[in-house]
Amino acid sequence: MPTLVLEIGTEDMPAGAIAQALEQLREGATARLDEVRLSASKVEVYGTPRRLILRAEGVPSRQPDQEREVRGPARSVAFDADGKPTGAAIGFARKQGVPVEALEIIGTPQGEYVQARVTDPGRPAHTVLGEVLAETVRSLTFPKLMRWGENTARYVRPLRWIVALLDSALIPMEIIGVRSDRVSRGHRTLAPDSFTLDHADDLLAQLPARFVMYDPAERQRRIREQADALAREAGGTVPWDEGLLEENVYLVEWPTVFLGRFDPVFLQLPRPALVTAMKKHQRYFPVQDAQGRLLPFFIAVRNGNTEHLEIVREGNERVLTARFSDARFFYQQDREVPLEQMAEKLGRLIFQEKLGTMAEKRERLERLAQTIAAARGLAEEERLLAVRAARLCKADLVSQMVVELPALQGVIGREYALAAGEDPRVADAIAEHYLPRFAGDALPDSLIGSLLAVADRLDTLVGYVGLGVLPSGSSDPYGLRRAAQGLVQLLARDTEMPALTELILESADVYAQVNRETFDLPKLHDDLRGLSDQRIEALLQERGVRYDLIDATLAGGGIYSSLVSGTVRRAETLRAVAQESDFVPNVQAAARTSNILRAAGVPLLTAPLSPGGAARTQTRLQEALTEAASQVSPERLQEPREVALYEAAVRLIPEAARLATAYEYAALYRALDSLRETVNAFFDHVMVMAKEEELRANRLALLHLVDSLYRTLADFTKVVIA
Repeated sequence: MPTLVLEIGTEDMPAGAIAQALEQLREGATARLDEVRLSASKVEVYGTPRRLILRAEGVPSRQPDQEREVRGPARSVAFDADGKPTGAAIGFARKQGVPVEALEIIGTPQGEYVQARVTDPGRPAHTVLGEVLAETVRSLTFPKLMRWGENTARYVRPLRWIVALLDSALIPMEIIGVRSDRVSRGHRTLAPDSFTLDHADDLLAQLPARFVMYDPAERQRRIREQADALAREAGGTVPWDEGLLEENVYLVEWPTVFLGRFDPVFLQLPRPALVTAMKKHQRYFPVQDAQGRLLPFFIAVRNGNTEHLEIVREGNERVLTARFSDARFFYQQDREVPLEQMAEKLGRLIFQEKLGTMAEKRERLERLAQTIAAARGLAEEERLLAVRAARLCKADLVSQMVVELPALQGVIGREYALAAGEDPRVADAIAEHYLPRFAGDALPDSLIGSLLAVADRLDTLVGYVGLGVLPSGSSDPYGLRRAAQGLVQLLARDTEMPALTELILESADVYAQVNRETFDLPKLHDDLRGLSDQRIEALLQERGVRYDLIDATLAGGGIYSSLVSGTVRRAETLRAVAQESDFVPNVQAAARTSNILRAAGVPLLTAPLSPGGAARTQTRLQEALTEAASQVSPERLQEPREVALYEAAVRLIPEAARLATAYEYAALYRALDSLRETVNAFFDHVMVMAKEEELRANRLALLHLVDSLYRTLADFTKVVIA
């Protein structure tokens, strides 16, 4: 069967956009080929800075015929009393291109109708594929788009050529004024002349001879092999950064790796300053010895061959020397200013127009750090260190090093703190409080760093959301989703952190103290809980928890639903117990209880948390459940089954409170299982909605207690039972 090849030639695309575009190209083309009945047996994609390539094997040369059923008029309209076709039947048959004798009678819920079986003949593939491929290319999304010339359409970079062939047949198509052809191009400088293709297989066969290594995997292998060999020659190894490696892969079409040197005197600078200058500005790889110490070498990747490589090396060495000289100057200048003095200059930086300066943010972080450290149970020494770290964590923002290299914020602050004799725990927290910076990034190693990272994100979220700023659709200019994601990740792993509700209220109170800024607390709480729940949902989906169990978890938890670590552990418990045979009966028993309460309009158990409160102590939950039990009048319990349910529920209160607040959710599930038979017996023999108002209210109060116990784990009405 024929081979399809599509090549989209452009000006050099941003390296960070190519891998995602290739995956979109693969998925989009595969889906669209399936839709038009031209499914390929194999679809491959390749890319370089100048081209996106799709190659599909086993594409049919022609669409298969397709039979479809078309319903026509009702039988009573299509045929007269003698069974002869009427004008309606004749017209319908003519329109569908079938003999009237071929019409069929079908039964439907609306009655009998006539139906025609219509065969759509397949078309030659090359006449169909043009629009399919053009639409696939147009649908690709990129971080940024541009217009060029007089075009109104936008694309990642100007289009220069399109190759579209099915074996030897040209596939006609047009995208933003560029028509498909048989002409491709080689490397921009090593083989700039265009060349003509007679067959789809010719493209990949001829590109290597024109210095285009079209497969990103091959370019990556080549870069690794050459770099490792050069590093060994220099007596070291490359500490590989996968993100930087991928960036280099998509910066070149023909990679040639070379080893450069720099003056060893620069090794006196902090390692982060040197590595960041190499990576961020020049896309170089550092070289280190067996002990992890930097060596005075770097690895760079050239988009070309070995010709005049010595000149290229010298040029790169001069550029890096200039970078390092600037870094040394900035570092020396910064060292003359104590970190404490830098912190005092934060009033020059605006955090947010209505939320004040970075100096005010620093003050808020100090107060939050003190409060969270106390709630977290830190000793006095660690509390003081947390506050000290909060005071200094933003100081390096005014340093010349961070102004020149923003990626060093926090990292260079750690170096300055150590140089100034600060406690290493404070220095580490300064660097770690920016973690995690993105999805999949590392979390802080130290407790103080984690605490400060929570305070920093919490302050940002409460401030912006308190002003009414929320992400909308794909728009999130202030990175609030990222901040919420980081906050959720931090809270999810630490069972000793306060509840999110408490943290929100505490942060809002700090804004009132420092900025005299007051927020609508109920709205702030609801908006932030909604934002955090979205991030928790994403986190749980990544961990393989199915959607209905996530819903049940987020809606449950009782008065501790805003404990993120508890929420995550409850969801993971539900995922585990959902495989057990007693799960469905337990869900049904719990749902019966909740459903009747909802129908009767009985509110859920609530116990609002307040700043500084013990958010998840056994006593607090036990008091809330005991309060629910106190709403039941034992003397009004008439039936043996309701007495049994009341006694079982009251007996369970201390154990449920203990297990829920100790995160022993599997054991909590077993404890709740003990209610199932008693609950079912109650519903089978007791009329809840009795005519007597006091009796009915008492039974609803009993069910409210039972429901509150179930909700310490989840809202089981959200669970989908097949």
